[in-house]
Amino acid sequence: MTTDSDTDDLEPGMVECRVCRVPVPDGEYCGLCGLPLKDHQQPQGPDWLRMKAYSASPGEHLLRPNIVSTLFPHLSTQSRVPFLLGLGVLLAALVAATLFRLPAAIITVAALGLPLLFLIYLQESDVYDDVPTSVLVVTAGLGIGLGVGWVLLTGAMLAQQYDVGIGVGIAGSRILRDGLGVPIGGLVLMLVPAVLVRLVRPGERESLDGFAIGALGALMFTAAAQMTRLAPQFSGGMIARDRPLSGLVVEAGIRGVAVPLTAAAVGGLIGCALWFARPENKKHQHRNYVRVTLSVFALLVMTMYGLLGLVDVARMPQILQLVLHLTVTAGALLALRVGLHLALLHENHDDIASDQPILCPHCHNVVPDMAFCVACGAATRAASRSSRRSRRELRPVRHEPEADAP
Repeated sequence: MTTDSDTDDLEPGMVECRVCRVPVPDGEYCGLCGLPLKDHQQPQGPDWLRMKAYSASPGEHLLRPNIVSTLFPHLSTQSRVPFLLGLGVLLAALVAATLFRLPAAIITVAALGLPLLFLIYLQESDVYDDVPTSVLVVTAGLGIGLGVGWVLLTGAMLAQQYDVGIGVGIAGSRILRDGLGVPIGGLVLMLVPAVLVRLVRPGERESLDGFAIGALGALMFTAAAQMTRLAPQFSGGMIARDRPLSGLVVEAGIRGVAVPLTAAAVGGLIGCALWFARPENKKHQHRNYVRVTLSVFALLVMTMYGLLGLVDVARMPQILQLVLHLTVTAGALLALRVGLHLALLHENHDDIASDQPILCPHCHNVVPDMAFCVACGAATRAASRSSRRSRRELRPVRHEPEADAP
């Protein structure tokens, strides 16, 4: 416990963090560990989790279901608005294609919509500047190649199932093979691009860079696999007048919402785990618990998604299939959000320069250049390297008022 004499010895504008036990700049949050400093900011849950403020969007609770700040963590709050609109446009396109019974349009939007939006996110968040272009190209190329190859390899097994559409059961010994083996095999393969890039081109490691690479590889794999597997449906005519609307709704929901979002969450979690690095002064403390947590989250989601393969080949109502897929997707996004938050809280950070000012891109306050914003609690590494570098090159300068002339 801090005594009065200890507190009196602190320099003006400094307080002692109850966790770090060292003097830090006074503010709402500790600039070293990111935990609340004020009495009215008492944490909810354990200190290592900090549930009250999501590290990539500090105005939000960790458990708030915000798909935009979860899928696009590098962006500031203001920059996320166009991506929210983009997700709305994709959803509206899926709904319109379904209502007008356009299966080719459903497949195209479902397979390519989210991957294209994610590529725009990589440009907007400066990932193209922070990560070598060759790494991103190789990641995307591997994902596409593996996706096409996997479908060609398993196409003979699943041809009958996809010819008759979603929800038709497959009986006998094929249930385990087609319902469990193929989905899990695809999930494992879509993680290969991130694993290979990490082994061949490790480079400088930041968790959000790993998330971007992992999610990119998984989305490219999923897009290529869906386009290849469902391509025969393009020859069935532009308008599917004889197909029930309920079947098209289920296909749009699973192919356009559940599959790409779950893939991005699993790939992002594994990429984040592969690129996570502990600070030098904390490597001896619970060295691998964050990386293990991220991997366990990903494995749980993969297991649940694999079990859904059994649901798809069983004779179950289509609406129930859609509900189960969306439930797993919601769990995957929550796991991704918690995983990214933990990684940003506990990973290695840039060099501390508490005597230097920097502009926070989230709350727009001028704060000390530390691991976390002392005003809003945002992790400094939630912003791109390019953003951090440019803000450090053009630091805010205090302008003293001019003295009155005698």
